[in-house]
Amino acid sequence: MQHYEYKVQDTEFICYRHSEPATLGAMKQPDEAVLPQAESCARPGRQVRNMRWWIVGVLFCGSLVNYLDRVALSIVAPQIRTEFGLTSSDYALILNCFMIAYALSYGFGGKFADWIGTRASFYITVIWWSIAAILHSLSRGLVSLATFRFLLGLGEAGYFPSGVRAISEWFHPRDRSKAIGILLMGLSLGALLGPPVIAALTLNFGWRAMFLLTGALGFTLLIPWTVLYRRPEAHPWVTPEERKYLDEVATLPTGAEDRIPVRDFLRYRAVWTVIAARVLLDSTNYFFLFWMPDYLVRQRGFSMAMIGGLLWIPYLWSDVGMIAGGWTSSSLIRRGWTVGFARKICMLGFVLLLPLGILVNMVSSPAWIIVLLSVALFGFAGIAVNIQTVATDLAPSHSVGTLYGIAGFAGSVGAVFWQTLIGILADRQEFATVFALVGFLPVASALIMLTAPIEMLKRRSDSHSV
Repeated sequence: MQHYEYKVQDTEFICYRHSEPATLGAMKQPDEAVLPQAESCARPGRQVRNMRWWIVGVLFCGSLVNYLDRVALSIVAPQIRTEFGLTSSDYALILNCFMIAYALSYGFGGKFADWIGTRASFYITVIWWSIAAILHSLSRGLVSLATFRFLLGLGEAGYFPSGVRAISEWFHPRDRSKAIGILLMGLSLGALLGPPVIAALTLNFGWRAMFLLTGALGFTLLIPWTVLYRRPEAHPWVTPEERKYLDEVATLPTGAEDRIPVRDFLRYRAVWTVIAARVLLDSTNYFFLFWMPDYLVRQRGFSMAMIGGLLWIPYLWSDVGMIAGGWTSSSLIRRGWTVGFARKICMLGFVLLLPLGILVNMVSSPAWIIVLLSVALFGFAGIAVNIQTVATDLAPSHSVGTLYGIAGFAGSVGAVFWQTLIGILADRQEFATVFALVGFLPVASALIMLTAPIEMLKRRSDSHSV
């Protein structure tokens, strides 16, 4: 006689089948033959085509809300700076509180996601950052705003190692850059929607009510995640076709049987190359995100209505760049090119557009400002999606979160330095220098990545170690 029992593993319910009487040995491992048919233990007959893309859809929505909460401060920064009497250096300090927390969270967030699992880490990070975003409505000055910004950074950074880890579990390497492109496209869409949505809410209800409303959005993500996400081998709604795809992913060589600790990752030259590239690359992203609205209002005469009506356009092109960067490298891999070549050629091609962003500070027409920003953000998105996908190319799926966290930590630490420098330069009105840095730092990142051996790390090989 056979019967079914349930066990909680990695915060998920897995169905076990064994013959009666039950023995301890029969309960230790899930019956692999049953896992693809686990729906018999849930809702018979239910199957969902392309479940992995539905999961990416939820991750996309999470990225969108994450960035909408993050960009909210930059849209209302001119108003808040005037109300609280904040200088550019004060504003840089507030940004650095966020970046320090972001770095700390990235540093342990990846390891945390690998430890408790993708499902649970999603819940924790989303709830944390949503509460922190709501608390911004209680700000009374520099100290309180910096404190709430610190709390927001702790929650938001941990989300992305979880998302990348989920993608590494559900996708073949040839498809991961497309999936990560969609994940990161949510960031650009959040930034795209930020100007019109935040401006409209602020103009109609005030900036405090705006933080309450946007912060509450995060809680809506918990429902689809609860319904849709399971680990691939345990999901009861996967179709036979997708199960075959997932079985292929599961049989890919990982280069390591056990989770790779941080100290072992730091033995590899490829990892240090990614770290160096992210130290330079991330600062450009944070300039566009945190400083651009304030620059356009204070230096170029944009109104809040113009910010809401025009600034979404460059972020639309950033979304296009995310898709183009991910799909281009995936297409090259499918045509037989190596993963390393595909990633590098895309980085090099897209990054050539970034120096055009330097001209933003030289033109006077608002239309040309928006056009040049659009070109620069398109190029930045194309290189960013490929550099961030490299973590899934180097690390086995069970350690992707750790490596992604290391790289994100490095990028955030670098951003603390660069944001401080930008604040000093902004107080001195030296924006030509600022835009030169923003234009050429990604070029340096791409050149650094050209030296990286992009392939799965091998624990017992020193061929790519430092």
